[in-house]
Amino acid sequence: MQSRKGERVRALLRYTKGYRVPILLSFLLMEAELVLGFISPLILAITIDSVLGDKPVNVAWYFRWFVPMVGGVEVIRRNLWIMAAAMLGMTLLSGFLRFARARLNTRAGEGSVQVLRDRLYAHIQRLPFRWHASAQTGDVIQRATNDVDVVRRFNSGVLLEFVRTILMVLVGAVVMFTINEALAFITIGMVIPVALISILFHLRIHKLLEEQEAAEGKLFTVMQENVTGIRVVRAFGRSAFELGKFNEANEENRRQLIRVNNAFSSLWATLDLVCGLEFAAVLVVGILLAVRGTLTVGQFTVFLSYVYTFFWPIRGFGRVLSQLSRTLVAVGRLEEIFRAEEEQDLEEGETPSLRGDVVFRDVSFAYDKQPVLKHLNMRIPGGSTVAILGGTGSGKSTLTLLLQRLYEVEEGSVTIGGADLRGIRKSWLRSRIGIVLQEPFLYSRSILQNISVRSREPDRARAEAAARDACVHEDIMDFEQGYDTVVGERGVTLSGGQKQRVAIARALAGESDILIFDDSLSAVDTRTDAAIRDALRARRQGVTTIIISHRVTTLMEADRIFVLKDGQVAEEGTHTQLMAIPDGIYRRTFDIQSAAVEGGESA
Repeated sequence: MQSRKGERVRALLRYTKGYRVPILLSFLLMEAELVLGFISPLILAITIDSVLGDKPVNVAWYFRWFVPMVGGVEVIRRNLWIMAAAMLGMTLLSGFLRFARARLNTRAGEGSVQVLRDRLYAHIQRLPFRWHASAQTGDVIQRATNDVDVVRRFNSGVLLEFVRTILMVLVGAVVMFTINEALAFITIGMVIPVALISILFHLRIHKLLEEQEAAEGKLFTVMQENVTGIRVVRAFGRSAFELGKFNEANEENRRQLIRVNNAFSSLWATLDLVCGLEFAAVLVVGILLAVRGTLTVGQFTVFLSYVYTFFWPIRGFGRVLSQLSRTLVAVGRLEEIFRAEEEQDLEEGETPSLRGDVVFRDVSFAYDKQPVLKHLNMRIPGGSTVAILGGTGSGKSTLTLLLQRLYEVEEGSVTIGGADLRGIRKSWLRSRIGIVLQEPFLYSRSILQNISVRSREPDRARAEAAARDACVHEDIMDFEQGYDTVVGERGVTLSGGQKQRVAIARALAGESDILIFDDSLSAVDTRTDAAIRDALRARRQGVTTIIISHRVTTLMEADRIFVLKDGQVAEEGTHTQLMAIPDGIYRRTFDIQSAAVEGGESA
């Protein structure tokens, strides 16, 4: 447990890299401001005891220069404005130091967190697809926002408060002992019980905060899933169920927050009691000393101001430690992401032409020990159009993930033009493979930007050509703003067929050696399906096209058709060859779909 906390503290210190100089300067300015805060009341003590009263000047050695510098007590009595000017000067100087310290501290806090955000986002971008497939989006967003904000608040204020409390104890002890040792012992003695209570609370609250952060992450996940899948929720009448699930997560989060807040309430009440008792003790002892004449009225007044100044930072020490606990929990959750190993060798490897044959040779693959591909063998001739048919879980989409090296081949090999896939540079491979998924993702940007997402700058002519081939140009032009129409989050303002065709146009707009359509024509009608396939044949020019679909009419004109079953190629050939197989999977599928179409027409 302690080693884990040590790791988190070191990680928190790493987050300040690049901004440690302004942080150090803000500490120095704060120390100067603190010293001024202890010196300023001494002017009041001199005024009460020696200027308005007849006591000899008796101040600490570090302030004895003041009275001789302004000409002595008699000069001050004749010119009381001197003391007022001194107080005003101290206040102005303290204000300037506070302003400069705040500027430096804000710059350091916000700057270091900006670097943290950039680093975290870049790291998430480089994490492998397997990590993203298993991570909960809402929880990741919560860590990248709330947890980072906790670190920001700590770096921007709590860290300074922590150092200020320590300096307050050190400087305050020195100053108070120069006034009266008995009162100083009582006041400094307040630090011990407060520190012990705060440390014990810090040890206890850590687990509570971890449980509360986990509950909040679950709440974020439920909310994100509901908002993202709102069309499914409404379509299936799941609003009541989703509301119940959200209420359950919200109730758990509320329960954990109440536990945390109850713990904090107990802390503040206990600290207030301790500090109140200490203040009362100082007040009683100080009055007795003043009555006996061992403490002047001015010294007692100044000491009470010190105690009051001392009281709040020491009381806040518990708050600082509790915030440190919250920050360490947030750091731990961020470090869980940082510890996830980034995808390796993105820019290493060969950059061969991908126009050759694609060969799967004795390929086996499993998700979490669940076999999907089992010694699969398949040859896709370069420049051809091949189709893949298979039931759910037969391994169709897994083939596309392996081709892009989003997952690595576990057994066997995959080659393109004779080059082993594992030796090809990942970034090059993915830039040369265009893919359209069954559920296309569109950004909340214009249609032009969505189609041109693979280019640094949108090319309207290329985008329009791709949109025509995808049979979506006319639909786009029907919109009031045409290609400049913003499609909304995840393309929600477009129909399912329009989204798929925009995604197809996006794939066609790039320079691809291999095009993969992963059941991406399912939301378009058969006439549009045929038109898109005609456009693909016309612009093929050596591009290898892989079409995955459950619709036989989409597959039947392919140069070669592969039928998968249980992670292996069960049938292979042209439409005519597969139709000639008695009781074959392809033949049965064709007959079932044909019968359904005929039945629909007769109805």
